[in-house]
Amino acid sequence: MQDRAPCSSTRRFLVCAFALSATLMGNVAFAEHYAVGDEIEPFTLEDQHGESRSVDASVKVILFSRDMEGGDFLKEGLAEVAPDYLNGQKAIYVADISGMPRLIATLFAIPAMRDRPYSMLLDRDGETTARLPDVEGQATLIFLDRLTVRRIVHVTEAPAVQRELEYASGGE
Repeated sequence: MQDRAPCSSTRRFLVCAFALSATLMGNVAFAEHYAVGDEIEPFTLEDQHGESRSVDASVKVILFSRDMEGGDFLKEGLAEVAPDYLNGQKAIYVADISGMPRLIATLFAIPAMRDRPYSMLLDRDGETTARLPDVEGQATLIFLDRLTVRRIVHVTEAPAVQRELEYASGGE
């Protein structure tokens, strides 16, 4: 029985160390999401047509999705907009597609996105958008003033997307 004690304490130590590191890593990742008052770093990504577009000080709203449900809310909310609607609102659509299998993205998803009348910046590896806030199954609208986050809204229905954009432009 004495021979098992060192093994048990070593195993216990490793399990505790792993649990602690996983907890700390999760907290660090969560703490790094942008919050109201933070200044986001400008970034450039390619859109669904392969053209580089930037999020810079001129952008007032980032429409962001990290998963299919959030993307569906944005797609439905923007279904009836004119091709230049987002530009007129100084808004830009950004999608983290890193969770999508590359083959599916290349053969199906991105070609389908090309039919949309607005530009979608695509983060293929998830690194560029890692700090953008999100809630699983929801779309996120991040309202900016010269890259400073002024408001973050998570929406769970398509009509809320248009309402929030109208609100941002002073329409309500």
